[in-house]
Amino acid sequence: MRGPRVAALAIVSAALALASVYATTSGPTGAATLRPGTGAPVAKSVHARATGRVSTMPGEGVQPVGPAGNWQLVFDDHFLGTTLNTRNWSTCYNWTCTNGGNNELEWYSASQVTMHNGTVALTVIPDESHGKQYLSGMLSSYGKFSFTYGYAQIVAKLPVGQGLWSSFWTLPANGTWPPEIDVLENWAQSRNVSFYIHYDSANQFDAASVYLPTASSAFHTYGLDWEPGSLTWYIDGFRWAHYNVSITEAQYLLVTLAVNGKLPPDSTVQFPQSLEIRSVDVWQHPNL
Repeated sequence: MRGPRVAALAIVSAALALASVYATTSGPTGAATLRPGTGAPVAKSVHARATGRVSTMPGEGVQPVGPAGNWQLVFDDHFLGTTLNTRNWSTCYNWTCTNGGNNELEWYSASQVTMHNGTVALTVIPDESHGKQYLSGMLSSYGKFSFTYGYAQIVAKLPVGQGLWSSFWTLPANGTWPPEIDVLENWAQSRNVSFYIHYDSANQFDAASVYLPTASSAFHTYGLDWEPGSLTWYIDGFRWAHYNVSITEAQYLLVTLAVNGKLPPDSTVQFPQSLEIRSVDVWQHPNL
């Protein structure tokens, strides 16, 4: 699961180094890049994009901060209170508490998932456990929530430091791989936010990246509009990438803060570091 991404990691890392303020794309389908403003941002997101903040974003949890249309909320967690809602989330993968296929250095533990003041923090620290050098936190809706088509959105602030790997992504509810949809990925030594879609048995993939200098200093909304035959990515209500790829398998949600074994943390990383999440929501069209 997610292991074949390792083969593409060097290619993707090189692409990130070339990323600019505009999205860049790669992959076999050669989908066109979308520059900021070429989509149809909703009016409520304009202030957020200008200021780099979404702390008072209207519509959060009511309608998607992105594509207009008729939407019905089918999953939401705004992390109120002090205890994680275990009806929504588990704090390990369904197969284990790390991802060995990616040469990752973390062991996921419920102790690293904490809630405070309307956010949940996935926190990584140096601490050996189960043969791994770091303890970190993750969320998985496997066996609790899955969906086919819809708009998945996270409001998050990303950590800072080499080797820290933040992701909001989906996997098939039936346990197979691929496909995999990466709504958000960030290697924390970079100010680029990336999007991926892995599909077909040969692990074809498409990818795009966006330079977002405030990803670690402010909350932003990251969303994916998954429709029959297409996927479209948004940041703060603005469309950044679109691919005509057909994904039909029901997907579940994951939010992970991994540690990259190929480029591990160095002495400049100040621990603890956290991926802070204010909300995760999924909407669907009522006729689905």
